[in-house]
Amino acid sequence: MDATDATGRNTPLITLREATVRGAAKHVVFSRINGIKKRTFFQTRLEASLHRDALLTKLQARGTEAFEQAAGMTVAQVWREFNLVRMPKLKEGNHKRLLLWWWGKFVAEYGPMDLCDIKPGHIDRFLTRPEWTGTTAKQGFDYLRLVWNWAERFDFATRNPVLKIDVPVRTTTHHLLTPKNVERLLDLTASKNRLRAWLVLGVFGGMRTSEVWRAKPEHVEEAEILVPQIKSTDPVPRKRYVPILPALRRHLPADWDCLEEDFIKRGRTALAEKMKWEEWPQNCLRHTAASMHLAMWQDAGKTAFFLGHSSPQMVNKTYARAVRQAEAERFWGL
Repeated sequence: MDATDATGRNTPLITLREATVRGAAKHVVFSRINGIKKRTFFQTRLEASLHRDALLTKLQARGTEAFEQAAGMTVAQVWREFNLVRMPKLKEGNHKRLLLWWWGKFVAEYGPMDLCDIKPGHIDRFLTRPEWTGTTAKQGFDYLRLVWNWAERFDFATRNPVLKIDVPVRTTTHHLLTPKNVERLLDLTASKNRLRAWLVLGVFGGMRTSEVWRAKPEHVEEAEILVPQIKSTDPVPRKRYVPILPALRRHLPADWDCLEEDFIKRGRTALAEKMKWEEWPQNCLRHTAASMHLAMWQDAGKTAFFLGHSSPQMVNKTYARAVRQAEAERFWGL
């Protein structure tokens, strides 16, 4: 082998090719960096093109050293890479907000560590904090796994430690507020229109968190509240009309501003402290509304319509006999 052949084989190469794997057509990104050859297969040409472009950008920005063993790349540095390459392609909404929240927590705790030094034990300890329920831990598991999968794919990591731990078990308990709890919360929010609107839309309107965020004073009609879009991920906006029951009409303020998470979380935490709760019970407002509605009117179909479900099956399975009718009567009479 002459010097020209050796030089050619050491020249970085990144190409997009076609291949057939077990009879199926695949798109392959072939790379040769520092003499190491690697092939990555994709179902679509778009995915392959994005991966190729990311490798080329990485090569142009930092040279072949960027493709050496991931040791030395800290958790914080890999998270910054994710923010530069992947984050701009994500839609604005709850998914992106939660991704930022979880990785903000993780980077705050493990940011200075090399990514390759993170073991399954670190992940397990992070997710098993006593203040987090199984449902919360499962959400964290999903968002940690998402970024680690990306890091593996782009050669920042050689393995995904998140996959080596047991998947947290979601909490099945439905948190219900008593009429006394709700009465106390109404007193605490008497002079706070934003928190009052957030509270009563959930507990007397049975609205989902994402629906409450989108509710504005101008959406309140004579007998119903128009929710113009249920979820930010819906490809086509879906409307929903929430019936205004007397309890909701009595307590809903005439005016309020933004009810999104970032605007109400401090007030919600303060409410939990005044109620002497360790944290705000997850989805307690909607669960309470559903159980109280079913106990009061004994009609799963009517409750399903009230909640925006397409079928009473889930209502019967989840909320049947959760509270007594006398308690429900007191609740709707507040």
